[in-house]
Amino acid sequence: MKHRSEACRPRLPRAGRIAFAAIVLAGATAPADAETVAVNSLVDLSLEQLANLEVTSVTGRPERTQNAAASIFVITGEDIRRSAATSLPEALRLAPNLQVARLNAGQYAISARGFNNAIGNKLLVLIDGRTVYSPLFSGVFWDAEDLVLADIDRIEVISGPGATLWGANAVNGVINVITRPASDTQGVHALGRAGASGSEATVRYGGTLGGNGHFRAYATHLERDNTQLVSGVERPDASRKNQAGFRADWQLANDRVSVQGDAYQAGEDSSSNLAPKLAGANLVGRWTRKLADGSDWQLTTYYDQSKRDDDILFHVRTETWDIEFNHVPVVSPDHKLIWGAGYRRARSEADPTRVLFDPPARTLQWSNVFVQDEVKVSEPLRVTLGAKLETNVYTGLEFLPTLRAAYKIDEARTIWASASRAVRAPARIDREFFVPATPPFAIKGGPDFESEVANVYELGYRSQPTATTSYSITAFHHDYRKLRGGTPAPTFIENRVSGSVDGLEAWASADATSFWRLSAGWVELRKSLEAAPGSSPTTAADLGNDPKRQWQLRSRLTLPRGVDFDVAVRHIAALPAPVVAAYTATDLRLAWQPTRQLTLALLGQNVFDPNHVEFNAVNAASQIPRSFFFSLEWRIH
Repeated sequence: MKHRSEACRPRLPRAGRIAFAAIVLAGATAPADAETVAVNSLVDLSLEQLANLEVTSVTGRPERTQNAAASIFVITGEDIRRSAATSLPEALRLAPNLQVARLNAGQYAISARGFNNAIGNKLLVLIDGRTVYSPLFSGVFWDAEDLVLADIDRIEVISGPGATLWGANAVNGVINVITRPASDTQGVHALGRAGASGSEATVRYGGTLGGNGHFRAYATHLERDNTQLVSGVERPDASRKNQAGFRADWQLANDRVSVQGDAYQAGEDSSSNLAPKLAGANLVGRWTRKLADGSDWQLTTYYDQSKRDDDILFHVRTETWDIEFNHVPVVSPDHKLIWGAGYRRARSEADPTRVLFDPPARTLQWSNVFVQDEVKVSEPLRVTLGAKLETNVYTGLEFLPTLRAAYKIDEARTIWASASRAVRAPARIDREFFVPATPPFAIKGGPDFESEVANVYELGYRSQPTATTSYSITAFHHDYRKLRGGTPAPTFIENRVSGSVDGLEAWASADATSFWRLSAGWVELRKSLEAAPGSSPTTAADLGNDPKRQWQLRSRLTLPRGVDFDVAVRHIAALPAPVVAAYTATDLRLAWQPTRQLTLALLGQNVFDPNHVEFNAVNAASQIPRSFFFSLEWRIH
C-alpha cells in the first residue's frame, strides 16, 4: 500500500489532480452541438427546480428547499442514477454533509458532524417513515439496510438536530429516505451488475390495482466478496443477501393509503462479526386524509423484526411496533401549525456471546407529543418554535425544544439561524452491557447512565445568484454534556465527557452548459472534548474518529447518442485515533442508452488507487479496493 499523508501546501493529491483533469477534459471536449441533443432532458431537474424542490424533514410539512431553516442537502434519484453507487451507504456519499466510511465488504460507519464509529448513535435514519433503529445501541446496522436504488425518489439529509420532529437520537443529523410511489414504477425493471468485488441481480414489476391503485414487487440477490488486510490476507467478510418486497398505493377522493414491506436473509458465518447471519422483515402502513377546510392528517404505523447472529458481539432478536400521528390544521395565514403524537414498543432479546446484556430480554417503550408553529412575523421573516416531550424507560421525560428563523432577502437568497436542544437517550448498551460474559467484569454496565445532551446553534446562508448557480454555507456550534465514558477497567459506563464541536459546511452547484453540471462540497470540523478526572485515557477518543476536513467534486456530463460520463472525487483528511491516512477516491460512471429500454454502464470505484483503509487500525482493517462493475439495466414501461 502506498504511503499517504496530508499535502504540505494547498494542492490536490495526485489522484484528485488526475480526476479533476478528467472532469475538465470531458467538458472541454464535448461537441459544440450537444446542447441541441434530445438526451439533454436526462439532466433532470434544473438548479432552479432543485431550489423549489419540496422537502418535509425540517418542518414536517412540504416547503421549498430554498426556504428551509436548516442545513439540508437533497440527494435526488437522478443523482443516484448518475453515480457509481451500488448500495444505500454508497449513495449517501453524495451528501457532502455526511461522513461515510466503509469498514469491510458490507459494513459502514456513517455520521454527520463527528462522533463516527461502527456503532454511531447520534444520527436518525428513516426509510419511508420507518425508523431504522436498533434499541441495542441507538444506531443502524448498515449491512441490514438495502434498497432498490432505482426506486428512491430522494434522500433528505439534514446535518444538525431534528429532535422536535423526530425525537431523541436526532442529535447530529437526520437521513430521510423517500422512495417513489408505486405509480412511478410501473412495468418491468431488471438490473444485472457484476464486478471483481461483487454482483447484484434485481427484478421489479409494477402494475395497477383497480382504477385508483398501483403496486410494485421486487426481488434482489446481492453478493459481496472478501476484502483483504494490508498483509494480503483475505478477511472472512464475503456475504450473500436475498431480499424481496412490495409497495401498494391507493389514491381515493380525499385519502391516500400506502402499504409496503420487505423481507431479507443474509450472512455467511455467525462465528465472524464481519459477515454475521442476518434475517428480518418489516411492514409499513400510511393513511393521509385531506379535510374540507384544507387541513390534513397522517397516520403511520409499522412493524419490524430482525435477527442478528454474531458470536463475537451480539446474538440479538428485536421486534418493534410503532404508530405516529400528525395533524396540520388551518389556523391563519400567519401561522403554519403542526402537532402530533406517537408510541413505540420494542422487545429486545440478547443471548450471551463474549459479552453479556443483563437482563437478556428487555421491553422498551417510547411515547411522545410535539407541537411546532411557523409564525410569519413579517413578509420576509418566518420564525418557527417547537417542542417535543418524549419518554423512555431509562430516564423518563425528555424536553426537546427548537427555535428556527429564516429571513428571505429575496426569492433567491435566504439567511437562517437556529437553536436546539437534543438528547441521545440511553440504549441497552449504555445500561445493561457487561464484558466479558462472566465475572469478573471489565465493563460492569451503566446503572446510572443518563441521556447525552447537545445544545446546538447554527447560522446559514443559501443563495441562487443565477438560474445556473446555487450554493449553501452553514456555521455550527454543538455544546455537549454528559457524553459516554468510563474509568480504567473495571469500570461502569458513565457520563464523563463534555465539550464542543465547531465547524463549517458548504456546497455549491453550477451548470457550466445545458449538458454539464459541476458540484462541490466542503466540511471543516473541530472537536474539543474533555473527560472528567480519573477517566480512562482513551475515553474522549473512543467517542468517534473524525477527519478535520473532507471535500468532494462531482461532474455530470450528458453527451450525444445517449452517453453519460460522470465523475465524483472525494477527499477525506487523516483520522486521529487510531491513525488512518488521508485518502482521495475517484469514482467514474460511463453509460450508454442505445434505446429507451436499455442502459449499459461501466462503474469504477476508487479508480486511481489500488486500495486504501477508510476506518479502524490500519493493520487490522479492510483495504477498500479499486473496483469495476459492468451494469445492464432493462426497463419496459
